[in-house]
Amino acid sequence: MIILYKDLIHWTEHKPGLDARTAVDFAEVQQLPASDCAEKDGKYYYYFTAGEKQCVAVSDNPRGPFLDAVPIEGTDFPSCGDPAVFVDDDGAAYLYWGQFSLRGCRLKNNMRELDESTLNLMLLTENEHGFHEGSSMRKRGDTYYLIFCDADRGRATCLSYAVSKSPLGPFAKKGVIIDNGDCDLAAWNNHGSIVCFHDQWYIVYHRACFGKEMGGRKACIEPIFFDENGDIREVKVTTQGAEPSPSAAVRMDAFRACCFYREPPKQGNMSDIFFWKSPVTGWRKTMFENSLKSARDMGVRAAHYVEDGVHKEYLTGFTSGDCAVFRYLDFGKGAAKFRCSASSYLSRTRLEIHIDGPDRPLLGTCIIEDTNGFGPWNWKTFSCDVKHTEGIHEVCLKTYPDDGYFGGWLCDLNWFVFG
Repeated sequence: MIILYKDLIHWTEHKPGLDARTAVDFAEVQQLPASDCAEKDGKYYYYFTAGEKQCVAVSDNPRGPFLDAVPIEGTDFPSCGDPAVFVDDDGAAYLYWGQFSLRGCRLKNNMRELDESTLNLMLLTENEHGFHEGSSMRKRGDTYYLIFCDADRGRATCLSYAVSKSPLGPFAKKGVIIDNGDCDLAAWNNHGSIVCFHDQWYIVYHRACFGKEMGGRKACIEPIFFDENGDIREVKVTTQGAEPSPSAAVRMDAFRACCFYREPPKQGNMSDIFFWKSPVTGWRKTMFENSLKSARDMGVRAAHYVEDGVHKEYLTGFTSGDCAVFRYLDFGKGAAKFRCSASSYLSRTRLEIHIDGPDRPLLGTCIIEDTNGFGPWNWKTFSCDVKHTEGIHEVCLKTYPDDGYFGGWLCDLNWFVFG
């Protein structure tokens, strides 16, 4: 558990308030995915999935310990987990859970039982709303905002919202708040919600990292904005999050890239088209699936290692046409130099420095030489001149093999700075 201290920049970490391995005696539990907590009448109720039911434990403190865990009858599978709890202005509490179709029900005053007369089995559905999983309820004015993981763009990478005048619907889908689909080549999922802090609303979401679909998630936050109709406009994933734009003159860790682009493969020749023509069957299908997996496993992404007991990260696996994006850096009154820490093996890389888009103005090109090995134990510093640049910009670092050099895995990147 990580507790907010006094702002959205400085945080205090506390030990977990509920140990999933010992909290319940009715099921063997190792993880608490997508759980939720709410306060009512001075008590804090923590909802989680175990034993194929939604469960609840209680504490006098939001940091725990949460005790007396019990299953909530009527929340059995099939409907997956991801419980979400909401306490309305009038003190009424509601529980939501489900995957592909969202269930919702008012809780009794003890916060441990459903008022089954209010149960709605189809608050949101995959067909009508793109609902995947991971719901969360918020209220602004007299409007209820139901935040959920949305798969309508082909992968479940969006946090979208639907609105209603009642906590149990009906809900009308409005749009996407944020899409993390470009934050990692393996991005698949997105969980989170919106929150108001000091009169500013934010979207809290997660980003995939380390090239893992179901692991290595990072919690992130971005400011959001409502229009005069109460609609939320979609926001981009950024490097700065809730903070002001970081100075380009201060060293930027490469792993803070907020998204990645890859150039589409060049058109193959006619024999390639014939070889993979549909339907692809038999041994061709096996080779085709392996080639897709190989393509997915290639390309820039975050990696991590431990040095002297400290967890560190960097970007690895840059290939031809890969681009790492940083939103947004403040160049102030100007920068004319670029330096970076990188590693490479049997290659020579052209690192192109663009602003405001991967194919927009080119500031300069830094040559990364062979450092006799990839990874954090082979870092060397490289530099180049760049065009004088002022103001706040998106920075895009794009790699290509230098003329005559191998075009596979080109380099790894540790940090960079403008000066």
